[in-house]
Amino acid sequence: MKKKFVDSILPFQIDSKNLRGRFARVEKVTSDTLKNHHFPDEVCTLLIEALLLTILIGEMIKIRWKLSLQIRGSGGSIKLLATDYYAPREVGKPARVRAYADYDKDAKHFNLESGLFAITIDQGKKMEPYQGITPIIEGSLSKSAENYFFQSEQIKTFFDLNITKKHGEKNGKNWSASGFMLQALPEDNDNELVDDQSWNTLKNRIIEQTKDYLMSADFDQYRFLDNIFQTSTLTVFKETKLKSGCSCKRKTLLYTLAKYPKEQLEEMSDKQKKISANCQFCGKKFQFPLQEIFDYDEG
Repeated sequence: MKKKFVDSILPFQIDSKNLRGRFARVEKVTSDTLKNHHFPDEVCTLLIEALLLTILIGEMIKIRWKLSLQIRGSGGSIKLLATDYYAPREVGKPARVRAYADYDKDAKHFNLESGLFAITIDQGKKMEPYQGITPIIEGSLSKSAENYFFQSEQIKTFFDLNITKKHGEKNGKNWSASGFMLQALPEDNDNELVDDQSWNTLKNRIIEQTKDYLMSADFDQYRFLDNIFQTSTLTVFKETKLKSGCSCKRKTLLYTLAKYPKEQLEEMSDKQKKISANCQFCGKKFQFPLQEIFDYDEG
């Protein structure tokens, strides 16, 4: 029996047209990412949009360690959306993702009127992180991401994100989402440039085909892509599996706390002379006796 294409990202390219893209479907990943939080549905939807963009862009750039997306809102009820994509540690292993949101708890509606859209690429030790920043465009994360690529690389980019909440679903799989990323690369000697009319036709076909195929019980990712591009030059690469996973570590938090002055640490501690810290992403709780922090030796 063929395995269901879910919690995966599939890279592809159209050789003759200089087109490349990624298609992702997530279900358990989103539910696992959100399960320790109690965000309103509107906040969940925005956070899943940010998570999808992070997954699509992270796989496209071939991150060796981590790609982070931070959306800082201004003038609206969303203060922060933060997501991370960790590249697979080995070939064939899944990529890990995590996400967190900060918002006005008293707001009646949740939106992003304006703000900043920032992508940070961290390729690991001894590598200088790169950060690109663009303004939020029309309150849309997809349009902001498209503008980021046009601004930083002059590459025409399109994102189509679809998010559904399945009420009453068992096993916590109550959020289902898909993301499609398409890029038109510059013309070269071997491949032709995609003109504006063809580009718009493809965008409309992606939107329509996703609506038709995404919720079907027998969804086939290869047939889905064939129906969109209708060409024999479609090359589909091996998919990458995705899972929810956090990088928080007790040792890292201990190292951070040890840098605080002793007086400040004492003010932060409780009656039992302990300091508690929670990971905003996964909700994991850590507790540190003051003496352990005082005795910490970095070496």
